[in-house]
Amino acid sequence: MIDLRALGVFLTVLECGSFTLAAKRLSKSQSAVSQSVRQLEDDLGVVLIDRASRPLAPTAPGAILREHASRLIRDAESLGAKVRDQGDSKVPEIRIGLVDSFAATVGPALMRTLLDQAVNLTVYSGLTSNLAEAFLQRKVDLIIGNDAMEEVEGLDRHELMREPFLLLVPASMPSAGGEAGLAKLARNYPMICYHPHSFLGAQIARQLANRNVRATRRVSVDTSDSLIAMVAAGVGWTSTTPLCLLVGRPYLPRVKILPFPGPRFSRRLVLVSRSGEHSALASRLARIAGQILATDVRAELKTLSPGLADRIAVSARAGAERERP
Repeated sequence: MIDLRALGVFLTVLECGSFTLAAKRLSKSQSAVSQSVRQLEDDLGVVLIDRASRPLAPTAPGAILREHASRLIRDAESLGAKVRDQGDSKVPEIRIGLVDSFAATVGPALMRTLLDQAVNLTVYSGLTSNLAEAFLQRKVDLIIGNDAMEEVEGLDRHELMREPFLLLVPASMPSAGGEAGLAKLARNYPMICYHPHSFLGAQIARQLANRNVRATRRVSVDTSDSLIAMVAAGVGWTSTTPLCLLVGRPYLPRVKILPFPGPRFSRRLVLVSRSGEHSALASRLARIAGQILATDVRAELKTLSPGLADRIAVSARAGAERERP
């Protein structure tokens, strides 16, 4: 019988091209990694890795095993998740990825719920693109981010909310209304941008291009608190969303919050999971996240700016059911 753990070690060695790098990735000793692969070879009665090649390469039997190994591991993980999803016991571990703005605002309350569902909980935060890549590589079980990954089949999606994009300018900066004012702003002052490879950065860039607005100078950052801090310091102007404002709350007294001129556009926050895996948990988390957004987050937004809370649209399905004590 093939040991799935040893199979995973075997795949990691081939991905890294060396036992040393695989050991670092797996947080194991090199001898433990080598022994695991050797035991797998003994069990199968064949040599799987050509140890004379640099980087390490599979032998002919190893190539056949590699071709089928990833699917075997995925199927085993999927089966385990499906079985646990039908039971009442805690799962051994849940790995969830949260886009930064959600992690900082809704994440703590949501994690309290997850602690009731899992023995161990691993939370990753960062850009949606990085979280999506980790999800596709099965390094995380669920993600909440800006991208619904519509092009990927076999996924369940729960929309949590939509929120409009806003303009932020330094409190001391003159600001004119309308699209003409936006064009003037982009022409005369630097724009503080999210990195273009981020989902938010790309979405804002597309909108500006569609409106023939071109920022003459740009400063790129990767977090909302850095973005808002730079605007508060008078470096330039930016576009962001209400949820992101909460991340940079300490800097907001020194900025002006304005509606984005012209046609409104918004970002979505979506919970994505694999169909048939953690389905009940994903539905429950979507409901709880909707409740937190509709109550706690809206209450916080009301303290920042009149009417700001009314601009976010929480999915009715996400927050429809109240959790029973």
